[in-house]
Amino acid sequence: MSEKRTGPVGICLVGVSNFAGSHKRSIENIVKEGLATFDCVVIRSPGKYPEAIEEYTERGITIYNDFDEMLEAEQGRAELLSLPLSIQTHAELSIKAMEAGYDVLVEKPPAATVQDVDAMIAASEATGHFCEVGFQNQSKNTVRELKRAICDGKLGDIERISVMGEWVRDDGYYARNAWAGQMVIDGKYVLDGPTNNALAHYLFNALYWSSPTWNHTDTPVRVKGELYHAHPIPGEDTASIRVETADGTQIVYNVTLAGWEVQGPLTRLEGTKATAWWDHVGDTQIEYKDGSSETIAWDKQREHDEVFRNAIHYLRGESDELHAPIAMTRPMTVALNGAYESGAPPHAVPAEHVTREDRGDKVFTGINGISELMARCYEEALTFAEAGAPWAYEPEWFDTSSYSEFKMDLG
Repeated sequence: MSEKRTGPVGICLVGVSNFAGSHKRSIENIVKEGLATFDCVVIRSPGKYPEAIEEYTERGITIYNDFDEMLEAEQGRAELLSLPLSIQTHAELSIKAMEAGYDVLVEKPPAATVQDVDAMIAASEATGHFCEVGFQNQSKNTVRELKRAICDGKLGDIERISVMGEWVRDDGYYARNAWAGQMVIDGKYVLDGPTNNALAHYLFNALYWSSPTWNHTDTPVRVKGELYHAHPIPGEDTASIRVETADGTQIVYNVTLAGWEVQGPLTRLEGTKATAWWDHVGDTQIEYKDGSSETIAWDKQREHDEVFRNAIHYLRGESDELHAPIAMTRPMTVALNGAYESGAPPHAVPAEHVTREDRGDKVFTGINGISELMARCYEEALTFAEAGAPWAYEPEWFDTSSYSEFKMDLG
């Protein structure tokens, strides 16, 4: 636990576009609660964001155009850095910040490779400063209460977890920045896709629930990954991944950003004593094999804010645990890297199985029949290849039991 501090915590927001808006909203909410002060912001391309410059100037929030300049100037003032940045910068900037004496809240995913996550863990241990990752589900009441039930043995041994998420995305989603849909950019791994970005929470959740130990995630020992793209991108927009864990759980994770309707994300956990159904926007149901049942009611709170509250309470010594510290997130990155080692590069779904559709001024891409396939795979805990999808391929298992470096040539 951090040493006891009092008063509001000074926060600096690094970034202004895309998911920085969510971080800004959370910071402003906790400022209203008296937990923090919004001290400064880093806007590296001020000419692109004149409205943001005007807003922050009027509010008296210090604006920096250079990250390193901010690190030096804010010594002794800002304590917590909010980093909602591009995936390929997470490790470098988090490590710089911790070495400069700051605590860090970095947006998910922690990084693209296990060696980068290991470097972030080492920096946290060496400096004594924390790096919390923005996996906000770990601050969600249904996720934490289900984890507690698992740790208390109420579900028995978790034997199988099935995850499903079908989302719809248009071409604009991949045009929003230079790294969207890319595996590598400027010589650095990004591995952007549903598995390492939009739907990463739900693979992490599965590994979190697979372990019967509180505040701990299960370790993947081997991974089989089917990776696909229907959108005109090099990276993956659709994935079907099977993971075997050290605690003996089979995880089947099926997600797509090339869907036609929104389904989920949903998760079903099958234990030796009970089965649980988790919905990211609903109550969690548990049915026990003795015929009884239980409902964990969703409190409908904005868990994004709770990520910041948790970091502040920990920093001030008022809590003895972070909900998603960097070390706890390592297994998710191992599973991601193992899926790529098994199944990359992503396979293009053949054109006869894909529809591109104009809707006003937007172009949507979807895989034909994907909604029905996703529903079946979720119910039966199958991968796409196991379900016989006509465009699917069967990859080889990849051993991740002692995995420590991702170094695939992905262009």
